[in-house]
Amino acid sequence: MRLGQNFLDNRKKSLKELHFITDKTKININSDRYFTFYHYTHENKVKDIMTKGLWAYREVACPTPPEELKGCYLVEGFVEPLPSWLTTSVYFNDLGIELTNEHIGNILLEVSVPVSQFNIYIADYSHILDCKTIEKSKGPGIGFGYDCSNGRECTQAYVNSYLNINEYVNQHHAPLVQVVRQGSGLIIPSKFIKTSTIQPRK
Repeated sequence: MRLGQNFLDNRKKSLKELHFITDKTKININSDRYFTFYHYTHENKVKDIMTKGLWAYREVACPTPPEELKGCYLVEGFVEPLPSWLTTSVYFNDLGIELTNEHIGNILLEVSVPVSQFNIYIADYSHILDCKTIEKSKGPGIGFGYDCSNGRECTQAYVNSYLNINEYVNQHHAPLVQVVRQGSGLIIPSKFIKTSTIQPRK
């Protein structure tokens, strides 16, 4: 059986369970149960975000979303300002930072939200990176064996990897924060957002 079938057939299956190397960054939840994560944006969007907040425009997209994620839209982020898996992944080398440079801005925002008031998940971007590795001829990756011709399998495995923040303890190799809500719209008000004092990509 190909490795990827484990993640296509099972919700919440993780690389840690199968003894792959995973990210050791601890989730930052303080004593008041506020979770801090980091979101990159473009400079021309900062003023609007600081005034109105972050909006969820992207749907949780895969062929068969889990029941609790159907019709949900999201905002993504990192668990630390510049995760090591972006630049020095043992499986993907620096492909993560290459894709980051191509697709998201370089202004880092720090977001702190009360865990009880938001639907927060941690997903493993490794499932997407594995197909990107093949597309860009960057090496063997992890070798899930997905059909990467249309993105259906890797996105299904990616969404299947969503773990509620309260369940997450370093199960993923390339963890991405997913804050979700039903339907498109305002997801994180500006009062929870500030410009980070750390700007690793400027």
